Amino acid sequence: MQPQINVWRGSYEDGEPSVKLESYSPTESISLFKEALRHNELDYNGNTIALPFNFSVLNWAVGTRKLINNAKLPSGICFYNIYGTSFDTPFDVCYGTETSPIADLSEICHTMPQYTCVDGDGTVPAESAMADGFAAVERVGVPSSHRGLLHDQTVFKLIQKWLGVEQKVKKHPKTSKVVDASSN
Repeated sequence: MQPQINVWRGSYEDGEPSVKLESYSPTESISLFKEALRHNELDYNGNTIALPFNFSVLNWAVGTRKLINNAKLPSGICFYNIYGTSFDTPFDVCYGTETSPIADLSEICHTMPQYTCVDGDGTVPAESAMADGFAAVERVGVPSSHRGLLHDQTVFKLIQKWLGVEQKVKKHPKTSKVVDASSN
């Protein structure tokens, strides 16, 4: 599934208030962002700086997505996928409500959204993380947050296993010698 941006829109039709839910797919959201950010500004040291929708960043992101989608692993390279699970992860977003709709799309910038969450690492949905397009030797979901994966012991053990590296554990003897201090 693709995420959706939902907006409860309020308007007047024939002098009567009207409310409807509009949904935007990832590609349809471009027009939404352009309209929502048309008056977006930042005040910095007494200067007002316009921050409209940045098409240069969009074009960069589209180019990056094309590179990722066309990426192929060289033959002989094994791919393993570790992804985070067990955390509510935002998927769909909704602005406004049926009783408090958005009249002007620029209000989105000042509105607290409501998220629909799915399983993931709190940043990346597990379903998205598994959809890398590569023939993975193994895919493993680890109950950890996005950044938490970087220091999770299960992740380190998986990497050691896949690299064929065993951790050397120093074994202690089962018996110990006790010195009798009273005999001196």
